[in-house]
Amino acid sequence: MAEAYAQFEHDYLLRCGTRSRPYDGAVALLQALRAQGVRTCVVTNKETRFTERVLAAHGLGAWLDRVVCGDTLPTRKPDPAGLLGCLSAFGIEPARALFVGDSSIDAATARAAGVPVWLLTHGYNMGRPVSDSAPDAVFDGFAPLHQAWDALRAVPATD
Repeated sequence: MAEAYAQFEHDYLLRCGTRSRPYDGAVALLQALRAQGVRTCVVTNKETRFTERVLAAHGLGAWLDRVVCGDTLPTRKPDPAGLLGCLSAFGIEPARALFVGDSSIDAATARAAGVPVWLLTHGYNMGRPVSDSAPDAVFDGFAPLHQAWDALRAVPATD
């Protein structure tokens, strides 16, 4: 098993990011968020070496303020430490943040951090609908999520 896993890691490192592409609307959303002054972070369970390759292959690093990988901290999602670390780094209260993900693990991470969560339906969720995770909203793609974000931003703050 150890030999097979070592071969997988080697092959995956060579290929990760080479046949993938960002989901439609993802880059446009990141660009819009950056233009609005919104801090953007990635919190993933994928190891740093793989995450960096994927982000670099698609030029996504330029749109991110912080990246927390599965080997950055001693814990991984659904432990909220990575998300809370991002919020702390930028002085953002959990209730003023939004966690966007695609799995029940992402929902559990956000809930553990006290952060609202929106989920996309296109990710890996162990064969279960993401709506089973009781997120605050569910979207079939980044375009409708972007529209919902714009509508949310148009509502005046009450605090």
